[in-house]
Amino acid sequence: MKPATKLTLAVLGCASLAGLVLWWLADHRRGIAWAVSVVRDRFPDVSQLSPSSLDAWLRDAQRAAPQLVDARSEEEFVVSHLPGARRIDPESSAPAALSALDPNRPVVVYCSAGYRGSTLARRLQNAGRRDVWNLEGGIFAWANTGLPLECAGQPAQRVHPYSLIFSRLLKAAES
Repeated sequence: MKPATKLTLAVLGCASLAGLVLWWLADHRRGIAWAVSVVRDRFPDVSQLSPSSLDAWLRDAQRAAPQLVDARSEEEFVVSHLPGARRIDPESSAPAALSALDPNRPVVVYCSAGYRGSTLARRLQNAGRRDVWNLEGGIFAWANTGLPLECAGQPAQRVHPYSLIFSRLLKAAES
């Protein structure tokens, strides 16, 4: 086989694979399921909490409300976040993150889809914190379920997409 033919076949194969990945992620449900699967596989030691379980917890007046920690960038946080969440830099050290948290209240960390949140949750666990969870599917799964978001203390509808590829994990706004 000629080298030019091999190169053409390789380029077509890569383009086909990229197209398949984009098709797979085009449905936000498949995309979130994929993200959840990757996070569970990569962080088996981090407890995951579904959006519906967190919502029920936040509505339960008999249970102490968790501290909500947003592990996204400042740019992402200012677009919207979970009501009452505080942002902690996902790259911060465990001592720095722990100093910003109440040691007597449980912690739920989240990011866009779960990876950065699980990384920070693991860091907190490794520093001795036991009552910490990651929000499964992150703010994307939370927003896709129609749960509340805020921006500057007001209700919000939009979520920062993190990147063009990850924007496919967000449910399209209904017209």
